[in-house]
Amino acid sequence: MVFAGGDTFWSCGYKYLSPNYMAVVSKSIDGGQSWSRHELYSGSQYGYVRAVAVDPSDPDKVFAFGYKNNSYVLFKTIDGGSSWSEIVPTGYTGTPYDMEVHPADPNRIAVASSSGLYTTSNGGLNWTKVTSSFSYASDLYQSAELNALIISTTAGIWLWESWSGYPVHWGEDPGVAAINCAVTSAEDQTMYAGTAGGAVWASSFGVGAEENSYFEVLPTQVSISPNPVTEGSAALNFNLPLSGYTSVQVFDLFGRVVQTVSSGAMSAGTYQLELDTSTLSPGVYFTNVQNGDVSFSVRFVVAR
Repeated sequence: MVFAGGDTFWSCGYKYLSPNYMAVVSKSIDGGQSWSRHELYSGSQYGYVRAVAVDPSDPDKVFAFGYKNNSYVLFKTIDGGSSWSEIVPTGYTGTPYDMEVHPADPNRIAVASSSGLYTTSNGGLNWTKVTSSFSYASDLYQSAELNALIISTTAGIWLWESWSGYPVHWGEDPGVAAINCAVTSAEDQTMYAGTAGGAVWASSFGVGAEENSYFEVLPTQVSISPNPVTEGSAALNFNLPLSGYTSVQVFDLFGRVVQTVSSGAMSAGTYQLELDTSTLSPGVYFTNVQNGDVSFSVRFVVAR
């Protein structure tokens, strides 16, 4: 089920009318109190829809990825479900589990499938496999905070920044069989993931994952200026709520420590340190301040 804004939701699945399975999507415009069902075709022996996505720039444009007889089919509506067209994709394989439309380009779509991550740049006609680093992807989440697509797989969580290049493995692998969902929180700079085993994991952006652990992140505790960093250094400002041992480290998107800015005893108070970025390659990084049991992070971009 996906949220389309306001009180509108879409869900997908199938309708059984013996001996046929009909691919359907359903729409609610009153927050789920009532639903209208859209049968996407008729007369088929077997069909289903497993993934549905809404164009972020146009809530009346909806895509539904499913199966019709012996072919994968991408169904599309541009009028809120009143009528549907069919696209038979080329280059795609695998059972679709989730789908996202690019936030700025409705012709770019990504699909998580049993064969990996696939993407199209022409509205669904032609598809390419993005990576072979994982063979099974179950959930997708477009994170505005990270400007990236988060991919839940059997090989941990992966991040596809700006939908370009290749996804990178996110921090430490929790070591579970499957990640079923992953979302980010702008309020506390944390990613949360649920697994097939019923566990909940939390990761302070870019610094690994810990089961059932939630980092206390205080608002406006840490900032970097300028951000993006276009020169060889930037100002790192932060407030320490506690006196005691404090470490300030920079992590890359793989969760690796690439720089230790400071480490040792510090008193509670306000600090400004120089962050040396001259040796960092262009890209996305995270500065994490660990002050006793309190951890808070900030994302920054090196662009030069």
